[in-house]
Amino acid sequence: MKNHSVKIHADAKMYAGLFNGEQSATLAIDPKLKAYVHLIQGSLNVNGEKLTSGDALLIQDEDQIQIQDGENAEVLVFELTA
Repeated sequence: MKNHSVKIHADAKMYAGLFNGEQSATLAIDPKLKAYVHLIQGSLNVNGEKLTSGDALLIQDEDQIQIQDGENAEVLVFELTA
């Protein structure tokens, strides 16, 4: 059996979510760190930015990530240390 894992060569936290309709989430992040949001499918708003399938967003100098207004959305969020 193959191992289908992915190596990230940095300290990171990873979050995954499914959003549809009025579901929302707020993630507190250290403003000294960067976060990367990747929308796998669907659409949603991240910190006021509209994302659609395949879009990505780099977030820096922020203390939170607000995810809302999802439409069949699958999203990954990575919080990276420097």
